[in-house]
Amino acid sequence: MTIKITSATFSACITSSAALPADDLPIVALVGRSNVGKSSLINSITGRKELARTSSLPGKTLTINFYCINEAFYIVDLPGYGYAKASKVTRAKIQSMMNEFFSECKNLKGVVQVLDIRHKPSPLDVQMHDWVREQKFNHFAVLTKVDKLSNQQALKMRSSISRDIKGTYNILFSAKSANGRDDFLDAVEKVIAGLEFKASEPRQRRAPQQDNRPKGRPPRNERPQTVDKPAPHGSGDSPAKKFDGEKSGGKPAERHNRQAPAKEAPANSEGAQKTNQPHRENTPGTGAGNNRRRRWKNKRPGGEPRQDSPKNE
Repeated sequence: MTIKITSATFSACITSSAALPADDLPIVALVGRSNVGKSSLINSITGRKELARTSSLPGKTLTINFYCINEAFYIVDLPGYGYAKASKVTRAKIQSMMNEFFSECKNLKGVVQVLDIRHKPSPLDVQMHDWVREQKFNHFAVLTKVDKLSNQQALKMRSSISRDIKGTYNILFSAKSANGRDDFLDAVEKVIAGLEFKASEPRQRRAPQQDNRPKGRPPRNERPQTVDKPAPHGSGDSPAKKFDGEKSGGKPAERHNRQAPAKEAPANSEGAQKTNQPHRENTPGTGAGNNRRRRWKNKRPGGEPRQDSPKNE
């Protein structure tokens, strides 16, 4: 369950371990280069714009600042490192404060490394990351100023940064839009609980469902479908008429042929003799057809017989 922040107060500003809070509340420390956005991150997650002082000039934070959240834990803003214009004395002082804090802070539960997503990790960033891992602190990274890039550019830079700080869980965050706020609070809750982080893992795919169908039988969507093909042109009856006998409950009707075979008559019978006789063709001058033609020729169009007809003579 995401932490719901109900109260956030500025608790202490120290420069040595002697001023560490005396209570036993867990502590989560923020580390990062100067002007990377640590103060803006604190203001965004707490919903208070002026809780942590922000400055456009890097290297202004030279103290260790404690912020009490819900009176349950501290978020600590450590001085930024890597500011080139800082004097040697200032850089040595910052290094001494950080070393003393990490060695004397008994309630430190985890470290959050804050990185600007627009730039690749510097050698100091990589050095800090390696040192935190060597000390076996529970840690994760926050990539700030995501709103300065497009989604595609942000994902590309996230992949590039993940290669430089291998094995570190990272979160995309924007102080302007508060995008990633819940992810950050969830990670803080996990740090306080003492749970370790793992690098971003791909989502597990669902296992394929077991096929309980009988072997040798293809799936329904893979079975061949029987489709009646249209009969070729001039082949006779259509496919729907091939089995007319089945509709009436009888046997399937035989397919109709253009020339039905002649029925064989029993041997030594009259029917057999008639069937075996050759067909008599109507030759000119014989048959009933020729007689009708003669009678038609002997008549005139008006119905009167022709005079030159031999019958009328």
